Amino acid sequence: MNLNIISLDSFNKDIKRLFKKYKQIINDLKILKDILVKNPKQGVELGHNCFKIRLANSSIPTGKRSGFRVIYYYLDQQNNLFLMSIYSKSELDNISDEKIIEILKNNHLS
Repeated sequence: MNLNIISLDSFNKDIKRLFKKYKQIINDLKILKDILVKNPKQGVELGHNCFKIRLANSSIPTGKRSGFRVIYYYLDQQNNLFLMSIYSKSELDNISDEKIIEILKNNHLS
């Protein structure tokens, strides 16, 4: 499958913020890409074609449960996958539906 993985500005801002604390996040993102290329609908469906996937944080090796959460939007027809948000489970339990909808609207994805 030829999957186009596109990072939105909101995702890039999250990465920049998280990189200050978690220097291995770049390696974790390579693993994420491999996972998503194999199965773009990996993780939990949140509605609105959005998914949430757990990603291990290799900077603090405690497994996926205490790692990162990645929110992404998948368009099956064009094989586009938009990385919307990433956060550490230790910083935020869950992202709100309102925040997801706001990111979708700001990027003209809804």
